[in-house]
Amino acid sequence: MKSVSMRRRLLVLLLGSLLLVWGGMMGYGYVTLSDEVDELADTRMEQSARTLLLLDLKRLRALADGNNDAHHNSRKEHRDDDHSDDDERGPVDFQVWDSDGTLLLHVPGAPDAAFNPDKGHHTVMLDGELWHTFSLRDDRRGYQVRVFEKDAMRSHLVNKLGLRMAQLLLIALPVLALLIWISTGRGLTPLTTISRAIGSRSADNLQPLDLASVPAEVQPLVDSLNKLLERLSESIDRERSFTADAAHELRTPLAAIKVQAEVALAAGDEDQRRHAIQQVIAGVHRTTYLAQQLLLLARLDHVDAAQLQAVDLGRLATDSAARYADAAEGKGIELEVDAQDACSMRGDPVALSVLVDNLLDNAIKYGRDGGHAVLKVWREAGLLMLRVQDDGPGVAESERARLTDRFFRVAGSGVTGSGLGLSIVDRIARRHSGRVSICDGLDGKGLGVTVCFPV
Repeated sequence: MKSVSMRRRLLVLLLGSLLLVWGGMMGYGYVTLSDEVDELADTRMEQSARTLLLLDLKRLRALADGNNDAHHNSRKEHRDDDHSDDDERGPVDFQVWDSDGTLLLHVPGAPDAAFNPDKGHHTVMLDGELWHTFSLRDDRRGYQVRVFEKDAMRSHLVNKLGLRMAQLLLIALPVLALLIWISTGRGLTPLTTISRAIGSRSADNLQPLDLASVPAEVQPLVDSLNKLLERLSESIDRERSFTADAAHELRTPLAAIKVQAEVALAAGDEDQRRHAIQQVIAGVHRTTYLAQQLLLLARLDHVDAAQLQAVDLGRLATDSAARYADAAEGKGIELEVDAQDACSMRGDPVALSVLVDNLLDNAIKYGRDGGHAVLKVWREAGLLMLRVQDDGPGVAESERARLTDRFFRVAGSGVTGSGLGLSIVDRIARRHSGRVSICDGLDGKGLGVTVCFPV
């Protein structure tokens, strides 16, 4: 899988954001600059017209005749020299009209525009070019001055100023990219420090990360890593404990099987040999059951959300009771089932069947011969309740708290078992957000186990 550099990604995102903002600002600045240039140019045209009105016709004619050459030279320089000062706009293009519409003066640079008696600013299209004009009348002298300026000159000025702004921004862009690259590198230093701290650890070092001066943005990552290391450490401790307990529990039946096999080999009597072989087979069955329980307990540590579905707990309990009917009848135990309707929940049907089976197996195995056992399922205060009770010898109050511990068996019961039944029940219940509690059995005798599931 191709890795993505966070530093490069930040550089692209920041530069992209800057370019986007710069583009918007350049567009806005260009429009604002164009408006400002138009306003300044209009003001200049007004000032030029008012200045011209201060002169009489003789001086205006002399000004027009004397500026012809200067006018042409200034226009040529302005077109050819891109570095000319934008404020040096050359001679003013103007016309002078009599009050009856007779053209009195015309500067060669001014267009051949018809007489317009209206005063003020106008924009007109003349000879295929757009022109800005300003007209001002002197009622005392009886003539009108009209000043002209090409729109192209204003556009040239706006474009030139805009280009200079863009050039400054383009020059600044590589500098900003370099600064962003250096800044992001320094800003990501804590991540590099964390990576080195984790990479330099040995496989058996699951202690929390102890990093001083961690930035607030990185603190959630460090906290999550520390919590993960804590859960991993607890999981490894459980697995080690489980492995040690399983090895201890398997050692006894395997040793018994070995002894019985040696007895069968050494037996000279056929009945003795047959009895020893039967004990070997029984030991194999017990060891197989214990191994199955151990594997089931290990699988319950891994929750698969895909296995969860709607489960009718009442029907599931009824089916489980049907499977244990023969075992109950073999001990003369009356097995009673009381399951309400509409007791549905979301869960793993296989795991929940194991839960009910283990409860019934314990009730029948540890119940008294000819006794009574009850399996009940009902709703109560937004919970689904499942309870199995028997009227056997029960368990002392001091030992009830340990019934859900792995491999715990009540001493003196005289019944063989793995000590994993209620531990598996508790694990399945917690997997379904449920809770297991130990209570009295029937009529104050025996033992009862209640499991509460949230609906």
